[in-house]
Amino acid sequence: VSQFPSLGSPAILRASRLAAQAMSKKAVVLGASGYVGSHVVSTLASRGWTVTGTVRNPDTAAWVKEAGAAELKPLTMAPEPGSCDAALDAILPGHDAVFFCSGFEVMDPSTIDFMVNNAVSVVRAARRHKVGVVVLSSSGGSTNKPGHPNELPKNEIANWSDPEVQKANGRWSPAAKTLMEINALQEVGRNQANEVVDAAAAEGAPRLCIMNPNLILGPQLAPGAISGNSLPWMVAILKGQRMNDKIPNDSMSTIDVRDLAALNVACAETPGASGRYFGISGAWRWEEILTALNKAYPEFKVPPRFEGEAAIATQFDFSRRESLGVPMRTLQETCDDLVAFFKTRGAL
Repeated sequence: VSQFPSLGSPAILRASRLAAQAMSKKAVVLGASGYVGSHVVSTLASRGWTVTGTVRNPDTAAWVKEAGAAELKPLTMAPEPGSCDAALDAILPGHDAVFFCSGFEVMDPSTIDFMVNNAVSVVRAARRHKVGVVVLSSSGGSTNKPGHPNELPKNEIANWSDPEVQKANGRWSPAAKTLMEINALQEVGRNQANEVVDAAAAEGAPRLCIMNPNLILGPQLAPGAISGNSLPWMVAILKGQRMNDKIPNDSMSTIDVRDLAALNVACAETPGASGRYFGISGAWRWEEILTALNKAYPEFKVPPRFEGEAAIATQFDFSRRESLGVPMRTLQETCDDLVAFFKTRGAL
């Protein structure tokens, strides 16, 4: 009888998995229990990365390990500068990439302090500990250049929102994302066109990538009730509780959360990736979105159409996103999977 276990035995499989993890790259996902962060964890793990996730309370977020995290660390961020520096110094050493997927629930001026100060802290900590790449989750709300017409394709380099206008209009979250990006780029010696303008700051800086999504759809990995902003809103639309008077004569850019996670990981895995990337699969008129939802869920009744000519959907130049090599799901595929997910959670 052979003294060696078979190649398919649990002992060999476990040893192979541990060996693969030992040779794999290592990533930290900040905000690993969030909607996007948990999918980033899952995607990284599926691609062989060893993932450390940070959460407020590891005891209540054990499910993140099922999503693929090898380890969970407690981390609480606050709006004050340096609030997480000590924790980052304990967590980041020995890692190859860090993904900033944390958010702030309070919609007032303090959200600007939270996003800017913590993103800057992450970039500085990555520099201190020689983490090669930082990927920031931001928003398409930072890419709305004043006066830009829908028919002219937007690109990430030229299209910047005006944070002072955003603040004047009480749009604290978009203003926070805009200012977060500007300050993070300055930390690595770059301007808003992603050009090196401060050689001293650029020397030894981590490679910085920024992801700019808008409406994020798709399954939620966190157990329990459907949460967040976009998913409860979509349930209300499908139940006829929202957007039930008339189809808006407007458009919305969307992405499947799984594709967004893949773009985040591709930023880390693509050596030349740097700067902003649209985290968007496409822009659709609401008439198209609601029709796709009706096809996925016939019980949903599309409201009456608006009168007059349809507005042009916002146009995008996706050449930078496409350079990352991540295929995008179609709108219908995302809507089909979204409805299926809602049914599994008893929401529909």
